[in-house]
Amino acid sequence: MDLVEARAKRRKTQWDLRRVTGIHQSKISLIERGYVDASEEEKKKIAAALEFSVAEIDWEIKLSVKVAS
Repeated sequence: MDLVEARAKRRKTQWDLRRVTGIHQSKISLIERGYVDASEEEKKKIAAALEFSVAEIDWEIKLSVKVAS
């Protein structure tokens, strides 16, 4: 299941996760949409807040943006 599904199963909002994890709501949104990869520490915090293991949540990056150097 992806992060949106996991959050819905626990009836939590992005703001609920923000309060529990300390991760800004906008970053949670970006992680959910697959725009950015969560760090291992962020994955642990989010999964714990939702009472799932890190392995139970699909953390796939869906969109990769290349930055010109």
